[in-house]
Amino acid sequence: MAGEIRRTAHLPEWKVKDVAELVEMISKSRVVGIVGLREIPASNLQQMRGDLRDNVEIRMVRNTIARRALEASAPEIRPLADYIEDQTALIFSNDNPFKLKSLLEKGKKPMPIKPGARAPKDIVVEAGETSFSPGPMVGKLQAAGIPAAIKGGKVVINQTITLAKEGEVVSAKTADILKTMEIFPRNVGLEMRAAYEGGLIFKSKDLTIDVAAQISELSAASAKAFSFAVEIGYVTPQTIVPMLQKAQTKARGLVVEAALPVPSMMEFVLAKAAANAKAIQSLTSGEVAPAPAAAASAPAQAKEEDEEKKDEGDTAAGLGALFG
Repeated sequence: MAGEIRRTAHLPEWKVKDVAELVEMISKSRVVGIVGLREIPASNLQQMRGDLRDNVEIRMVRNTIARRALEASAPEIRPLADYIEDQTALIFSNDNPFKLKSLLEKGKKPMPIKPGARAPKDIVVEAGETSFSPGPMVGKLQAAGIPAAIKGGKVVINQTITLAKEGEVVSAKTADILKTMEIFPRNVGLEMRAAYEGGLIFKSKDLTIDVAAQISELSAASAKAFSFAVEIGYVTPQTIVPMLQKAQTKARGLVVEAALPVPSMMEFVLAKAAANAKAIQSLTSGEVAPAPAAAASAPAQAKEEDEEKKDEGDTAAGLGALFG
């Protein structure tokens, strides 16, 4: 519940009204966030507000007013005031903080880097043809440390070069040539500092997650869990059908292997029996000569072989009669 708004004799009425309005918005919003606005041109800010209109409401007020509004709100949201500094705005949304942070990141625009600023990442100029016409541009590129030349009537950069490494201060000459080449190393937009939802305050770093990677990991875990549940026979509405299908496949295999006379499976049982009969028939149709080393015991072996052939022949004959 929102707390009382303290009024003092020196506090103008318009400030009291602004604070009261913010307190009401804070109490009605699912998510309240603090964002930074530094170095965002006014035209870009207007475009960002338009792009986010369906999901986010942005209120730009003085830091003192924003702080007063938070301090006059419910106790659990008051620590959000600690993130108010520099150029700040309050944002209100019904989206969860993670989705809100993602929306703000997607809304950032590439911007030229200013002289004296630190490179947010390695600034690399790739080798290859450029869109510049031969002329003074070659000398300008070379003066900035870029190995350029004229080849085939075009300005070509001979090799890939890193103009500034992450964290290095960018010189005026480098900033100028990067702007001319339309290389914009900075993504400028609303910087989420912290957000409140459901009694919890999330810092910016807590909201930075790779959604695609998380979904991929969850999908893989779900597939493994599903396979494990089916394997151990753990019954759920999702596993019962594949479990029954697996049991049916095993049951059919057992019936065919054991030659059980199940009416619905007789076609498969007889097919296997026919295949076995053909295999036996092919074995009994050939003659195998006795090995020389066994010549001494030929009479006894001959008798045993005759009995085995008789038994196999009877078996083949019986199966042949069974299958026609």
